[in-house]
Amino acid sequence: RTIVAAMAATILATLSGGAAAQNYPKRPVEMVIPFGVGGASDIFARQYSQIAEKYLGKPLVAVNKGGAGTIEGLLHAFGAPADGYTILEITPSLLIVEAQNKSSVKFRKEFEPIMRVQSDVVLFGVSAKSNFKTLDDLLVFAKANPKKLKIGGLSPGGLDDYIANGFARAAGIQWTYVPYKSGSELKAAVLGGELDVYQDKLISFVSLMSGGDVRPLVVLNDKRLDVPALKDVPSSVEKKINFTQGSWRGFVVKKGTPEPVKKILVEAFQKAYDDPAYKELEKKEMTNLVPGYMKADDFRKLWDTEYEAYSTVFKELGLVKQK
Repeated sequence: RTIVAAMAATILATLSGGAAAQNYPKRPVEMVIPFGVGGASDIFARQYSQIAEKYLGKPLVAVNKGGAGTIEGLLHAFGAPADGYTILEITPSLLIVEAQNKSSVKFRKEFEPIMRVQSDVVLFGVSAKSNFKTLDDLLVFAKANPKKLKIGGLSPGGLDDYIANGFARAAGIQWTYVPYKSGSELKAAVLGGELDVYQDKLISFVSLMSGGDVRPLVVLNDKRLDVPALKDVPSSVEKKINFTQGSWRGFVVKKGTPEPVKKILVEAFQKAYDDPAYKELEKKEMTNLVPGYMKADDFRKLWDTEYEAYSTVFKELGLVKQK
């Protein structure tokens, strides 16, 4: 009887999933953005939604839930039904929240990937007035003067913090991470001499560099970037520093979303990725210089790899909350 009941439940679930897919989507779908309005991740999610909704057949409505370092967005998406009507945009920040044990909702356990769309490269540099002309100059000084150099970023315990300290760990140096509230404050600190080292994502870095304000020293990547202004800037791997962490953006749904519904979402988001309108955006934002696209299965494996790396570094920094 137990076997028969289990088989009946499986068949019923399959049929109900198929029925859900036949009617899906019958209303607008919510796109939860776990960041405030106007930032790079917010702009990306809104732009991508506008392209994807052409293929989904219903509007993708952006909802910003930017509090508590992505936790508000995580909880909002987790609290919604697993029916495909709530999609969550994600970045490494969601894995960092889990690695630091900051939320009772465990991201990797409760969500399933749709796809990763893009990857963003991070660069380190210095003010144009700095005495450090090359990465080697900087590393020699840092090794001789532990923790004296200051490198800035956004939010303590966030991705910038991990990148700064993960790189330092791989390079065999120690420096001091200084968090700022906004990108504009961070840039002002670099130009004003408060910070020794500037880190930023490619498009922001290049915009500051084009004015002659900063000097790039290294690209966190396995090879140099195919950008004329950066052709002489070495990669971290080239300098024998095996650290290439950048940012990335993708989309997930709550675990338990019916497979046929998930399939419809994956197909719509894939068509959006292949759309010339997105390719144009990618080119404009310079997010096409390193491979960013990942199908669901590969994306899921990446979560585990990055989670372990975040856990290691943040434990060393004492930033992991005890359970």
